[in-house]
Amino acid sequence: MGGMSAILNIAQGALQADQTAMQVISHNIANVDTPGYSRQQAVLESQTPFTSDQIKLGLGVKVGSVRQYFDQFTTRTIQQKAASLNEYESKATVLAHVESLWNETGDATMSQTLDEFWNAWQDVANNPGDSAARTALLGKGQILAQKFNSLSSDMQQTRSNITTDIQSGIGEVNKLTDQIAQLNDQIVSAEASQTTANDLRDKRNQLLEDLSGWVGIDSIEQDNGSVTVLSSGGVLLVNGNKHWDLSTAGDSIYYNGVQSNMSDRITGGKIGGLLDLREETIPQYQANLDEMAGTLIQQVNGLHVNGYDLAGNQGMYFFNNLQTAPNLPNAGDYSGAASYISLSSDVLDHPENIAAGSVSGATGDNGNALAIAALQTDGTLSIRNWTITNRGANRSSSTQTETLDSYYQDLVGELGILTQDTNQKQDFAQTVMDGLQQVRDSVSGVNLDEELTEMMKVQQAYEASSKIITVTDQMMQTLLDLR
Repeated sequence: MGGMSAILNIAQGALQADQTAMQVISHNIANVDTPGYSRQQAVLESQTPFTSDQIKLGLGVKVGSVRQYFDQFTTRTIQQKAASLNEYESKATVLAHVESLWNETGDATMSQTLDEFWNAWQDVANNPGDSAARTALLGKGQILAQKFNSLSSDMQQTRSNITTDIQSGIGEVNKLTDQIAQLNDQIVSAEASQTTANDLRDKRNQLLEDLSGWVGIDSIEQDNGSVTVLSSGGVLLVNGNKHWDLSTAGDSIYYNGVQSNMSDRITGGKIGGLLDLREETIPQYQANLDEMAGTLIQQVNGLHVNGYDLAGNQGMYFFNNLQTAPNLPNAGDYSGAASYISLSSDVLDHPENIAAGSVSGATGDNGNALAIAALQTDGTLSIRNWTITNRGANRSSSTQTETLDSYYQDLVGELGILTQDTNQKQDFAQTVMDGLQQVRDSVSGVNLDEELTEMMKVQQAYEASSKIITVTDQMMQTLLDLR
């Protein structure tokens, strides 16, 4: 093949190659803001030459492939770090809410309510026969009990809200694994002809990053182009064009409908962070709040029941007796005490039954009221501090000797430190993620200035090829005129 027809074929091939190159450039520009999109480039190759009279003549150009600028290592690292970032974000959000419940900077705080309760006992001690002081004490006692009840209820509601968020997140995980399985099937089919399915791979990588934001995952690409996805705990989520759903029932997470809780194999990501909070952090603070409420009940009741009311009677409880609580465990276990604490029927609406006296309850006998008021500064109280780890599997306690007030302040301080530490980890994870994304964008991101430059080059090449056709046509016309 040679002559005028060869020139026209070369020009035609060049036009087609330039059109394809322009299409790729247009595709890049259109997806400049598309999350997860990797820049592409048409790779031009010379056509295989042919030999004519021992001379090898070229046959022009063709598009050999469409290259994708893709950094696999950085992309995989981003998918892994997305799990950490979302884990800390979810924890920081919930801890900020919990910290607001335990807030000690506003009005009507637990510390202030405790102070008013102890001061009310001191007021009774100052004037044990005063009905107004006794009535005020019952009011302060009721407010304190309600403060414990409210905080306990708020913590339980927070835990319930976390469960709702986990259930919603499991639904998102199932959607993502389904979509990844479908893309696996499409990619395998598309690449059967040895052509890389760039756009489908970009979509799948974005879905993998989204999935790792919910749960920590490991992904392995197979020889046929599909990926196998497992949770960080080894739970198979996607294999080829198949995926396996997770489901929830109460606090349990089931795999593929099997009624066996496997939530301990879900770590990292938003769901992993929420599980840590629900099974460790919230129960730990709830247990310590119960410990404080139970200790308060036992200490006040222990003195009150041995004191004397205005009629000289003994055996009155100030708070409802823990030993008769319907839903509490064995003696000495204060689980649920914060939700249970309330004024007993002995003193509720009966201020005269407050046992202020230590001898007979006669007018002026204030010994028991002074003893109860002194609990505020009693640093010899033994109070357990609970630690819950390993998603609730490990529960341990250490006995502390301090006042109730300082015990509560320690809890608030620990919560503040935990929140601050989580925020710092979130900030660090975000910094790492931003750096990784910059690295990825430097390789895979679309630069509009570069694309416009490429567009001008392709435009000029296209015009030159068109000119070849025009000149060749004129040459052919000249030959026809000679005849």
